[in-house]
Amino acid sequence: MDAAVLGFARIALLVLLWVFILLALTTMRADADSASGRPGRKRGKRSRVPRLARPAAMAGPARRQKARVLTVVEGPYQGSHMDISQVDSVVLGRSDACEFVLGDDYASSRHARLLRRGSDWFIEDLESRNGTFVGGYRIDQPERVQVGTDIKLGGTTVRLAP
Repeated sequence: MDAAVLGFARIALLVLLWVFILLALTTMRADADSASGRPGRKRGKRSRVPRLARPAAMAGPARRQKARVLTVVEGPYQGSHMDISQVDSVVLGRSDACEFVLGDDYASSRHARLLRRGSDWFIEDLESRNGTFVGGYRIDQPERVQVGTDIKLGGTTVRLAP
């Protein structure tokens, strides 16, 4: 009788361990899907989720507008701006040699380059120590930016405006 109870306890513990492992893998997969921007897999009945209102800066017509101004929305030089409608490339950084000086101790001397290709603007990290973030994601290659998108350079956030 004792051997049967001990055997049952071992099997129950093994099943519980496998349930825990599968639960951990499912959670890690869901986190990876949400971090990469892919929607998670839905099972069973579809639920209708109400659509949230988009901010004015993210609205459809605003995205199609041409960027004409680069503005500091957060950081030491908050409120400063530059007309970029007549230039093809702007280097942003802490150095006075940059076209757009950030005045931020966390920004590299030559932190990033904003460049125009056709009618689109791209931001490129110039191997800065703290990285360049577009919409909350760190970039490692030139990334397209649209009007209203936040670009974080060190402790400063800049944005393209129409």
